[in-house]
Amino acid sequence: MSEHTRSILVVEDDEQSQKYMRILLSREFNVHIAATGEKAWEILAREKVDLVLMDLSLRDGEDGLQITQKIRQDDRFKDVPVIALTAHAFPEDRKRSLEAGCNDYVSKPFQWVHLKSVMEKFL
Repeated sequence: MSEHTRSILVVEDDEQSQKYMRILLSREFNVHIAATGEKAWEILAREKVDLVLMDLSLRDGEDGLQITQKIRQDDRFKDVPVIALTAHAFPEDRKRSLEAGCNDYVSKPFQWVHLKSVMEKFL
């Protein structure tokens, strides 16, 4: 456990994006990375997570919308903020994200100051 008090779960299946997010976030947060919904559930069950950054399109198993819906239905995690972080940048994608239970939506590529400000609203 590092000296950071807040933990972020990044659900992202792209290795380059995982590395980038770890570098970006690890200065201020404990960072947990999950490439699949199954791994995300393992981390949620084991760690105290303060916020989830959710990629919407995952290659294996559930997509980010399905995982978010399950998080919202689970009393243990229903209050954990989920921010969709995705290359899907159409208005319909934003609408679907919010309907699935995401608290907010940030499209890739993103500016760090913008993502951080969105995260801070929920931390």
